[in-house]
Amino acid sequence: MADPAPIHGGDVLAAAARWGLDPSEILDFSANINPFGPPRGVTKAARDALRSVARYPEPLARTLRAALALRHGVPEEAVLVGSGAAEVIHLLARLAAGRRVAVPVPGFAEYARAARAVGAVVVPTPVGGAFATIPAAETGGAAPAEPTPALEAGDLRFLCNPHNPTGRLLPPGDILRVADGTPATVVVDEAFIDLTDPGEDASVLRHVMERPNLVAVRSLTKFFAMPGLRVGYAVARPDLVSRLDAVRDPWSVSAPAQAAALAALADQAYARRTREWVRRERSYLAGELAGLPGFAIEPPSANFILVRAPEPVWSIQNRLGPRGILVRDCRSFDGLTERHMRVAVRSRAENRRLAEALSSSGTRSAP
Repeated sequence: MADPAPIHGGDVLAAAARWGLDPSEILDFSANINPFGPPRGVTKAARDALRSVARYPEPLARTLRAALALRHGVPEEAVLVGSGAAEVIHLLARLAAGRRVAVPVPGFAEYARAARAVGAVVVPTPVGGAFATIPAAETGGAAPAEPTPALEAGDLRFLCNPHNPTGRLLPPGDILRVADGTPATVVVDEAFIDLTDPGEDASVLRHVMERPNLVAVRSLTKFFAMPGLRVGYAVARPDLVSRLDAVRDPWSVSAPAQAAALAALADQAYARRTREWVRRERSYLAGELAGLPGFAIEPPSANFILVRAPEPVWSIQNRLGPRGILVRDCRSFDGLTERHMRVAVRSRAENRRLAEALSSSGTRSAP
């Protein structure tokens, strides 16, 4: 019998409890986190910040906001810092309260959840055309979604680049044409952009100040391996940021999280090492997975790979779980099937362990 489809990856505690393992024994391929762990100074900065727990954290994360503005060459007033990219996404959804929010299908579940939370109508948008997703043959022949209706001022459209879960990277020019062709606010989730080969060259962030309806969202969780310290941010025109600041919790980002983020941003050696690792290990793992009988992959651009397996992923997970391996069952992504899984790119030894486990786990060929 199939298990319920997970909404998000990374639930290591639940996996450990299910298979009677210690959480430290779980090798988590379900969450796309840098396997190096956080930069060296992050833990110390967070620990040192605990001395100030008797005081409120800096409102609106002003020092971090200034550092991010300097990093991207934008005014401080153009930066919004939140408790992870998820909080930023939920704040942005308020801009379209009671209106329409177009979300990519397949896509990150929080876009639709945020829209519904503010009473917006969710408009599923097929990742097609310039944003082509996996072929129908790879989705079990599912019928394509209806074209997105024309959006109006006050509506919102979410895009994701590189796209999660397919891993495809879009040229920034394609995204700018979408923004220029609609009066709706276009939010581009660039949570994994730093983990692609082009990096900033693939980002639309540098164009935000020229376009009042364009927003870029970033996460410090994935690249800097600090998901337990929730930090994400958006860059948008100052008037839009001001509207969001006026309706939010001014202390949503804790003092340890702010301190850790500042330390992470300062570690340039860590950033270079990470990019070199992603390029090497992504290629290795993609080759290993593509070579398994019955498995097919989407060409990846970031630190995760979408895989179509020859049998239901829940069945594969039931065999991998007792061996301490967790993958992302993608049934909860609209447009994908029970045979789709997403796996994070990890270290060479860990990637090899996954490939060997899939090869020897008795995976059955598709009927």
